Amino acid sequence: MHRLAYSAAVTAAAWDTPAAYVMLGALVIAAIGLLVLGVASTPAHRLLGLWADGPWWFSPRGGKTQGLVVAYLGVIVALAALAFVVADAYAPARIAWTACWSTAAVVFALTVTRVGKLVLRVATGGLFVLADPLPGDYVEADDALDDVDLRAARDAAATGNWRPAAHLLAATLDPDTRHDRVRELAALAARRGRWLDTWLQEEPSNPHALACRVAAGVERAWMLRGSDFQAQNVPDFLAVLEDTDADADTALHVSPDDASVLASRLTVARGLQLGVVEHERRLAQLLAVAPHHRGGLLEALQFKAAKWFGSSEEMLRFARTEAAASPAGHASNLLVVVALLEEGWARGDSQRFLQGREVRAEILAAATRWSEGGPSPVGRAWGHNLLAYACWFADLPQEAVPHLAETHRHLATWPWHDDPREAHAQVRAWARERVGASALD
Repeated sequence: MHRLAYSAAVTAAAWDTPAAYVMLGALVIAAIGLLVLGVASTPAHRLLGLWADGPWWFSPRGGKTQGLVVAYLGVIVALAALAFVVADAYAPARIAWTACWSTAAVVFALTVTRVGKLVLRVATGGLFVLADPLPGDYVEADDALDDVDLRAARDAAATGNWRPAAHLLAATLDPDTRHDRVRELAALAARRGRWLDTWLQEEPSNPHALACRVAAGVERAWMLRGSDFQAQNVPDFLAVLEDTDADADTALHVSPDDASVLASRLTVARGLQLGVVEHERRLAQLLAVAPHHRGGLLEALQFKAAKWFGSSEEMLRFARTEAAASPAGHASNLLVVVALLEEGWARGDSQRFLQGREVRAEILAAATRWSEGGPSPVGRAWGHNLLAYACWFADLPQEAVPHLAETHRHLATWPWHDDPREAHAQVRAWARERVGASALD
């Protein structure tokens, strides 16, 4: 009887100690963290002073992350304090302190990896994981993609031999394929153009050489402009575009139905700000020759975006209309995915926008129509790069896997970040972590 009374007295005294109060306080803090996590995950996040377009710390994602971290730390402190309370009731203080720190260390060691992954997933909207890419995940981007003939012609041109490029373009009948080839050769000519100059000297009226000159002019203009609009480059930018517009007139005089030149003229019209009427006239000329020309439609989509001369509504409406009108399996089926990416970038929160239920459904519907229609070999590698990137931002790891298998073979520079090699490797690590270690084997 005396022993029971003594034990009860010891237990009661243990709960009336600073350690017990620390435990209760830590539990309250953990509960507050969980409450913040829960509220920040709902439309009621505004009650916490969070808003979707705010800085990360004051966004719903930031609120959820802070709530999760606070709750986690609160639980660890509470468990450590509980260990101290229990040990202190029956053992010397030094044993209680050992139990306290040991409990905190063990709980942290057992949970930090799992909780760290969860925190990173919440903080980044699911875009990043703790796992590092494997050495084999790193591949170099090459915008020739799966076109081995283009790669050979481009490599020959880089040495000054223009004839393989001339033969390749002369043999290319599909307007989308020809445009892709012209653009890649033009990208080379914008940096190293002697081979194109030689070609034009020997064959000044060759329509393929003229198309490359126009596309190279567009490339040079945008290189001057830079990724951000730099005021000091405006005169040079406009001067190059004016010369390019004149070169396009020359090319169309030789070959009036050259779809690549007509598509390049859309970019020129945008850069020179020639207005909606002129742009639509040029677009109609292109679509009369090549009704579903992917390169031209992508240029028109840029013109109709809010950052240029349209609006989000106009851009999305145009993309949906043209994507639906394109034959199943045609790469232009994915025009709507490009528009959704553009809209996410414009909003400044691509993850939140692209992870919306309706947006995800629209991405998957476009991907299904494209894949079930073939897909066409023309633009196929481009489509896989687009969908791998979109599925990453939309947090669709399972759906991203087949596209990442293709991008590992043929990686483009767009739409990946400034370092496509690194970004793509990180996305492969993300998919492997989320789907399973063997997902990309």
